Amino acid sequence: MLGPDGRQAFVPERGLLILAYMRASQREEVSRETLANLLWPDADRSVAFQNLRSTLLRMRTTDLAQTIPLTADGRMIRLAADQLGSDLDCFLPAKDKLARLRRIIETMQDEFLATTRTANGALKRWIEGHRRACGELLRAAVIEASSLATERNDLRALKIGCVQFLQRSPNDADIRAIMDRARLTGTDETDKVFATVRDDRPAPSTAVAQVHAEAPTPDKPERAHLPRVALLPPDTAEDTRLNGSVANALIEDVTIGLCSLRTVSVVAPFTSERIRESSDKAAVLEKHGVIYALDTKRSGDGLFTQLVFLPTDEIIWAERFPLTAEGLTTQRAEISRTITQTIARQVEETAAAKLDFDSRPQMYFNYLQGVQHLSGLSLPSVRRARRVFRDTLRDDPDFAPALAGVARTLTTEWLLTARGDQDLLKMAEEKAMAAVRQDGDLAGGYRELGVVRLYLGKLDESLEALSVAETISPHYADVLYSHADSLVHAARPKDGLNKIEKAIGLNPLCPDTYYWTAAGASYFLGEFDDAVTYVGKMRDRRPADRLLAASWGMLGEKSKARACRQRVLRDNPSFDLERWLEVVPNRENWQRELYREGLIKAGF
Repeated sequence: MLGPDGRQAFVPERGLLILAYMRASQREEVSRETLANLLWPDADRSVAFQNLRSTLLRMRTTDLAQTIPLTADGRMIRLAADQLGSDLDCFLPAKDKLARLRRIIETMQDEFLATTRTANGALKRWIEGHRRACGELLRAAVIEASSLATERNDLRALKIGCVQFLQRSPNDADIRAIMDRARLTGTDETDKVFATVRDDRPAPSTAVAQVHAEAPTPDKPERAHLPRVALLPPDTAEDTRLNGSVANALIEDVTIGLCSLRTVSVVAPFTSERIRESSDKAAVLEKHGVIYALDTKRSGDGLFTQLVFLPTDEIIWAERFPLTAEGLTTQRAEISRTITQTIARQVEETAAAKLDFDSRPQMYFNYLQGVQHLSGLSLPSVRRARRVFRDTLRDDPDFAPALAGVARTLTTEWLLTARGDQDLLKMAEEKAMAAVRQDGDLAGGYRELGVVRLYLGKLDESLEALSVAETISPHYADVLYSHADSLVHAARPKDGLNKIEKAIGLNPLCPDTYYWTAAGASYFLGEFDDAVTYVGKMRDRRPADRLLAASWGMLGEKSKARACRQRVLRDNPSFDLERWLEVVPNRENWQRELYREGLIKAGF
């Protein structure tokens, strides 16, 4: 709450609720019994009245006690509403309809009473009802101002007002029509430089609500059925917001464009900025029901964008766009359209998976636990992952992602044990083929099929399956990694290295297996120093000790090579060099001989 001099003063939360209730309801007096029942509905009557007395006493001892126009007697509490300013004044009639719309937009960056921590019963219903009323007032203000907006800044305010309302009611045809007209009107030369216009949005008001929270309310049931997208701007620094940013303005423009679609619900730009600033973005995205996040990052003179399907943390699309001032004035519309159309297409293609996630959350939670266990390259973590995937399949035996997950655990165990156990690979192939049968559009199913066929020595079939996986999801980093691995084994190490570097670019905080594959490609290119460097980037280097030993051996570093050999034999005392070389699926004999040479030099 702000005092007359603009300084913030701290008032008890229930005291603020009393002021908000009376001011918003335009009630000059309310009985103590009504307020006690409203604010403490679950407490005994005597306790509720005691709490009310305590709250009123605390309000009389605040810094603003002399300026709060609130009085009380034994039965009634009274408020001189005309002496208390409020955010809600933005809704009062005004001659300047566009200025009024801007004030409403500023206020409605926050939900009404968003910071209220505990509200149930009648108070919760009243807050929800007032949020609906505010939404209708916003709608009326947009419609009222729509015929008056002709200048660039006015059109921008109109579009933002449309976005804010469509957050509440995505299918409102009148507001969608207004936003479409505003966007078309704004495609002249003045709108082309919109991306560099100063963002002069004021800081959020604090008199009633301070933190934006998009709590679902009963008037918005349709939103639960629409996949939700958040476009996170690349920079939320204060000077960027105040002085304008080409990249940030582009993302805001794309957000407005997505709001014209009827197949998605889009998080408003203001909330997206708050998400970007959060120290735990994943938790905030989950809290707000976001299924797709467009993560953006400035890189030199360009903007790097990647669309992430959050339930599986899969990158389903990525692209880099130029952001030079000269190019943007002519290309902004094309860039915006490209991003908008691509997001819409990707969301549509993965909509069925999203509905499954919504309908069976516990099953998916189990599945994601298995994915998490697979992030570790150790036999215990791989076997834990398999148990969790099998638990998931008990709920749904045809769940393709879990079938693919089981296949991956089996091939990974085969690789870690280095015993050439064909039974593991046969079971893995069966599970991967089952995943493909159940969901022919699942890139992960084809990926696992390609991986297991690599280790079965079916190199052409492996590359074919991985090409299909990459066609389905060309920016799925894990698919690119597996495709790279098969290319290396198919005697195409240069192509494999190029592809694994692309995968690392899409997934910079990548699993150890990416670096392991890059090290293998470097080894077969004769770049042994690079192979050592890549292994050195792994968090757990033990799985790559054989390759590291061979690399040190080829570099003539005998002591380092033998140290790696000792770790290999300690972890796998039954390791047999010739048997292992027989089962490693290298297409060309020169690969096998180069690997043998390095391992022999290491002392195997």
